[in-house]
Amino acid sequence: MAQYYKLKKKIAAGAQFIVTQLGYDARKIHEAFLFLKQSGFNVPIVGNIYILPYGAARMMNNNELPGSVVTDKLLAEINQERNNPDKGVKARIMRAARMYAIMKGIGFNGVHIGGHNIKYEQVEEIIRQGEALAPQWTELIKYFDYQMENGFYYFEHDPKTGLNKETQLNRQSAKAAAKLEISYSISRFFHMLMFDPGKKLYGVMKTISRKIAGSILENIFHKLEHLTKVLIFDCKDCGDCALIDIAYLCPMSQCPKNQRNGPCGGSYQGWCEVYPFKIQCIYVRAYARLKKHGEEAQLDNGIVPPCNWDLNQTSSWINFYLGKDHASKRQGSS
Repeated sequence: MAQYYKLKKKIAAGAQFIVTQLGYDARKIHEAFLFLKQSGFNVPIVGNIYILPYGAARMMNNNELPGSVVTDKLLAEINQERNNPDKGVKARIMRAARMYAIMKGIGFNGVHIGGHNIKYEQVEEIIRQGEALAPQWTELIKYFDYQMENGFYYFEHDPKTGLNKETQLNRQSAKAAAKLEISYSISRFFHMLMFDPGKKLYGVMKTISRKIAGSILENIFHKLEHLTKVLIFDCKDCGDCALIDIAYLCPMSQCPKNQRNGPCGGSYQGWCEVYPFKIQCIYVRAYARLKKHGEEAQLDNGIVPPCNWDLNQTSSWINFYLGKDHASKRQGSS
């Protein structure tokens, strides 16, 4: 779900077209189109078609090419195809042509055809066959039944078509996977007291920040704040804190790519692209934390700007109360 929140932000930031990530599940291809349609976004969507040989398929299956999904079932079929006299070339071209036809039938505005060592004639053949197959595109959906185990779907499954109904799945009833994290509970409590305008300690903290800013006391205040946040959040002292945006998970210390607006395209089954099967993506954790309180849509609350490095190694609390950082500007606390 966090990927769709990020997609909304990309469009809000000015993206003029959308290209899907690489996958061979017709239902997910259809889902991306339906999501844009239901969200009211009038931007072209381009389907990603890759002419898939066994070597690349095996790498994708092993998650060695992040952002590309090849299931065990698809890999086994491609392995069989390479025993053909042409080593599976025709099967690869046909698979790409069928994807072309399905994407055109669904309503995609175009396709991006790629692959390793492909020839112009192969691309031309995919287009020719794809156009010929397009009128019967619904009959081709059965060739792309490659669902990930426990994979995420935004819409209800339509057994009649093999695609999706236009009815969203009820995720509100799903149980969030977040563990009881004391640091998050403490963070929520102190945020309510200190960082919400009109709350008990907000005015006090703002007054203190104004009085000590620029004095020797600011340095002491900053060191105490930083020590506290290092112990709880592994703070990097960037001075333009994004904890408030990601359910009190620091993108500067806990995300190798410092993603402040959503997960990267390489996160896999909820795991960080850089540390697969070792560290969960912070946006998976944030979604689960927020969902327990019915607040997961907070991840869709506007674009978080890049870190303001002019504030690096300064007190993020003072920056917030004096209206210097991005959080205060979004909240209107300056």
